[in-house]
Amino acid sequence: MSDAVNPLLLLSELVCDISIKDALQITQQEYEYQITKINTYEKEIQVEIFMQAVHLLSCQGVENYVSSYSRVLSYLENCLNECLSSIEMNTGKDSLTMSLTHHLLSVVQSLKQFIDRRFIAFSPDNAAVDKPIQKQKFKLNIAVSVIATLTSAFVRCGDNVSIREETEIMRFIIRLFSSKKTSGIAFKSFQNHYRIPERAAIVKSIEILQAMIMWLKKI
Repeated sequence: MSDAVNPLLLLSELVCDISIKDALQITQQEYEYQITKINTYEKEIQVEIFMQAVHLLSCQGVENYVSSYSRVLSYLENCLNECLSSIEMNTGKDSLTMSLTHHLLSVVQSLKQFIDRRFIAFSPDNAAVDKPIQKQKFKLNIAVSVIATLTSAFVRCGDNVSIREETEIMRFIIRLFSSKKTSGIAFKSFQNHYRIPERAAIVKSIEILQAMIMWLKKI
């Protein structure tokens, strides 16, 4: 470990600094330093979860251990989601503080996915023996950028939803679908296309929506 303190506690302190304390503008040097720390904590937490879970495999404690980690990460995720709008208002959407927050959020979500992948058999939702360990995704014959653009159009043209709800929708789409080029869609990539759609993706999305309208007129 790079620090004597539990890496999850150190990661939680960073979330606290961003979500509870004032999120001030940071310098490029501070940004790079924090990014390095966050990436280090992610790896250390993965190792800690894995090694401790392996140690507990011979007893009943592994399920409680893994679930407790998952609950903590879910709490940290909610804290970051809830403070995104205020950070954007205080520092600007293109600020280093905003970029650091998004990176920290992606790491927290990545750790949750790590637990889901490695220890899904111990999840309460998968306690039944007749449930499959691997979840099959529905493959779409369109690019990630188009999936994200269509999702953004559906969400933003409907009822107003919070940033937290938008994030949950994005996570749901990623869990459910894969694109024509990749079976696993990275959250950060999907989020970038969702927030700032590419021109080519917009054109393709319009074609798809027009085809949907034509189909609806025929029924």
